[in-house]
Amino acid sequence: MKGYRDLRLVAAATVLCAAVSLITPLGAVRIMFAAPLALFLPGYAITAAASGRRPLGWPQLLPLSVGISLAALALGSILLNYTPGGLRGAPWALLLTLITLGSCRVAALRRPVGRQRQAAIALPRPAPAVTVLVAAGVTMAIAALVLAQTTMRADGAFGYTELWMVPPAQSDRVARIGVTSEQQRPTAYRLVARLGDGSPPVDHSFTLDPGESRFLSLNPGTSAKPIPVVAELYKRGRLEVVYRQVSGWVPAGEAPR
Repeated sequence: MKGYRDLRLVAAATVLCAAVSLITPLGAVRIMFAAPLALFLPGYAITAAASGRRPLGWPQLLPLSVGISLAALALGSILLNYTPGGLRGAPWALLLTLITLGSCRVAALRRPVGRQRQAAIALPRPAPAVTVLVAAGVTMAIAALVLAQTTMRADGAFGYTELWMVPPAQSDRVARIGVTSEQQRPTAYRLVARLGDGSPPVDHSFTLDPGESRFLSLNPGTSAKPIPVVAELYKRGRLEVVYRQVSGWVPAGEAPR
């Protein structure tokens, strides 16, 4: 890549962005260096390798660089999904670095030699107004990426709770009831499940953290006809109000073994 300033800059920027994005513990700094590595540098190198002896101008090069970089991310995710490393930071950085450096090498081999080498892809000299607009756009894009990766407090957000019943199979006749809490804080519940065969209700009290689930299985006895099942969920402190309710039927048959 000797003699090609743009390829040297792309190769150096790739190594720098990959190293900093993996080493730094600061999320905002990591995103600032990972964004060019993921959204521009691979596409620029691939476009330069494909154009070869007929380098493109910047109006065509910029959108192609972004679009091809996104395509490389999509195809790379399929490849990394079947590797031991998976879709993690280090495999991503290594893959994008290899793609970019390899494409830069191919671009250098395909470009003209001699006097035409310095005329490969000239770096632009934009007007001051264009420079300000581009800098503002890049800043807004980086800020959006940082905000997307930042966990914000949601003190005023409303949570919810799921209550469901899995239809029993004919072979086992077991009614399976589940509760999942997506509340904003640990929440206490009371679950009451009743079988329509006259047996005593099953009463469970428990507390779930956000994202935690609790499951209950009901095994009815032998019955010549289907048995109705009703599950009612209460929030602790409001036991007079049914918070969630599901119902179903257990098919007729022998008791599960």
